[in-house]
Amino acid sequence: MSTRHGSATVTLPSDTTFLITRQFDAPRQLVWEAITTPRHLLRWWGPDWCPLVSCSIDLRPGGSWRYVSRNVDGLEFAWHGVYREIVPAQRIVQTEIFEAFPDGEALNTMTLVEHDGVTTLQTLVQHENQANRDGHVNSGMESGMQITFNRLDDVLLDANSSAGRYRRIAAQFDARVQAMTSDSWDNPAPCDGWVARDIVTHLVTWVPSVISQAGIEFAPTDPLNDPVGAWTALDATLQTALDDPDVAARTFHVGPPGEMTVEAAIGMLVLGDVLIHTWDLARAGGLDETLPADIVSEMLIGMEPLDDMLRTSGHYGPRVIVPDISDDQTKLIAFTGRTP
Repeated sequence: MSTRHGSATVTLPSDTTFLITRQFDAPRQLVWEAITTPRHLLRWWGPDWCPLVSCSIDLRPGGSWRYVSRNVDGLEFAWHGVYREIVPAQRIVQTEIFEAFPDGEALNTMTLVEHDGVTTLQTLVQHENQANRDGHVNSGMESGMQITFNRLDDVLLDANSSAGRYRRIAAQFDARVQAMTSDSWDNPAPCDGWVARDIVTHLVTWVPSVISQAGIEFAPTDPLNDPVGAWTALDATLQTALDDPDVAARTFHVGPPGEMTVEAAIGMLVLGDVLIHTWDLARAGGLDETLPADIVSEMLIGMEPLDDMLRTSGHYGPRVIVPDISDDQTKLIAFTGRTP
């Protein structure tokens, strides 16, 4: 995957609009994740001299969003709006207000189109009048936009590294954790006899028991009373380990699989569990159950040849039979013994 640094363009289709166009050498689904997931947005949105420090997203029609950036002098700048239309991986229509100019609301229509592995992102910004449009265009927006999209390019380039792949999967689980209400942690989960908080308890118990053998320290947590804090601590420790090349390459004895590096152990043993439990938590909390299609397909291909071993080891219950025409997510969930 390559980058297209500095290639964004701004045109003026009418007296009250401007159009931003930028191409990325990445699949549309990957770009969609990067622009709609708070964990990813915090890594790229805004120029490096005024990065995003806070990001809240309720990605549904009628839901709200708010971004806060902070410059090197500590000054904060904030934007907010409401989503009016969402077509997953294709289109978002939303209002936008720069809070320093509350009367200058704009309507943004963002589209993603993929062709031959290249995704074109376009955002049409509609202002109420030409003065507001010109003020926006002449605010220095374009230079900051170029840097911002360059940073997004770099995030997309890293998406398939060991650290990037973990970040993508963990971001999905994290989004569901953050969306759970205090009452929903006691909802029944798809795993027999479990409630939602048991999913977090499971992860924060077994993952450290294995990965700590590589000399990585995990802070004690209390998943029963603070599942959000327990997951956040585990997640931060794993991501920090993968982001450090020396730690990621550290070898240790995992058990029956033998000697492995930290990144290989997390990739083989942890990622699949977190992905499947993302669906479990979404089902328990009544949240969006959609998982990243490319990762789901890759995982299904990798797991199906291990059917007998995984079944014998007790990892999964009996496979649920679904129609051959089912999508890969349905097949993967059914493969793990869950009813989609």
